[in-house]
Amino acid sequence: MKVSASHRTQLASIALMQVEHLALNAMEAVMVLSWVRLVTYLIMNTANGVLDVSFPGALSALARTKVFCDENLIETYLETYAKTQLLTWDRDAQTIALPASLQPSRRAVASRENGKKGGRPRKNAAVTPQNDPRQRTAIMPISGGKAVSAENPAETHLTGARDKLSLASKSSSEDKLKLDGLMSRIGPKAFEAAGFDPARDMPNWGVSRVWIAAALAKGMTDDDAERLIVAVVRDVADRQRAKGNPASHMGYFSKAVEAAIAKGDIPEVPKTAEQRKAERAWEQAMQDYTARVASGEDGLRRPELSDFLVQAAA
Repeated sequence: MKVSASHRTQLASIALMQVEHLALNAMEAVMVLSWVRLVTYLIMNTANGVLDVSFPGALSALARTKVFCDENLIETYLETYAKTQLLTWDRDAQTIALPASLQPSRRAVASRENGKKGGRPRKNAAVTPQNDPRQRTAIMPISGGKAVSAENPAETHLTGARDKLSLASKSSSEDKLKLDGLMSRIGPKAFEAAGFDPARDMPNWGVSRVWIAAALAKGMTDDDAERLIVAVVRDVADRQRAKGNPASHMGYFSKAVEAAIAKGDIPEVPKTAEQRKAERAWEQAMQDYTARVASGEDGLRRPELSDFLVQAAA
């Protein structure tokens, strides 16, 4: 990301702002460094200086991937920053915001939004067919027509690949944190399902971030994405080991996982021991009920599986 001169000046002064509120012993020096990283992230990745961390795993992901501090201390840090007015921390709403002195002005926010739309053209920009105002309502011919796409199919393929690989980088800062949290939760499970040993193999499950982003874009829940990814990785890994050709890296499973996501093949939720016990008891009751009805008994109540599930849960 290109940083403007004003941002560079602002970021350079962050570390020196208001640190007199903290006595800089060894522990608090770490807190100041974490604060600098957090403020830098808010300035560079949020439009209005406010970050939503209300979804599960957001704070842990923020501590681990952006602030680089102990996950168990992030809330303690935020409370300290809030008391010393270095940040705004709303525990109820689960939002983190820049202090008033670093909040962007209305003009800065409007400029960022305008920049996302392409920004204002330069006054003295050279007139080209693309920015010539006389061409605004004219249809500009494109040489080659439909045959252009067939002339270079490799370029079309590469464009599609780039779009697919950048799924996890096109979302907001909150979405990125959510993906970080889900990757930390699902990635190790997929790594284990693949049969890799963390002590011997490189624990690199970063590709799972792309799988998770694709699953969420398909409309799956976090739990659905986890069950699908882990199940597909386990099935493919078992099949390859049976062939004597085990997978050597996590990227090997991408094609199978992406195909399952496209089809929406979400495995059913595994049944608990209580559920299986209730089903066996219900089947036995149904056999007894059927035999008694066949013998001519009247007034019998048909066994319902829901009753046995309630009993098993109790």
